[in-house]
Amino acid sequence: MGKIDQIKQMWADLYDPAKDTAQVIEQYFHPAYTQCVNGVVLTRDAYTQHVLAQKDNMRVTHIDYARHLEDETSLFAIYSPKGQTHEGEDIEAEVISYFRFEGDQVISIHAQVRLIKGTPRDVDMRSK
Repeated sequence: MGKIDQIKQMWADLYDPAKDTAQVIEQYFHPAYTQCVNGVVLTRDAYTQHVLAQKDNMRVTHIDYARHLEDETSLFAIYSPKGQTHEGEDIEAEVISYFRFEGDQVISIHAQVRLIKGTPRDVDMRSK
């Protein structure tokens, strides 16, 4: 399986309301995982809380993948997640991201997210 396929499955599992968020993160994200998104740095534990907050506010319904480049240990991808708040408002973003892997787990993500539709509060982007 290519890295892009792994990421597609990871996002599908992570935002599946029937799946346990902590278990999915444990499966796909390295214990030393860190991310820097729009300048905000999170560890794996903080990221778990971030995803739980997102799931309290919204659901991801689809992700369009525009471009990607990958090798054995990294992936560069441009994609657009789409979803809705629990009140029915549309949410859409453009994500430009760089993933690094250790074995089969993501050890880091560096990304820029541009919100196209919705509000930062809806997607838990630190502007509550």
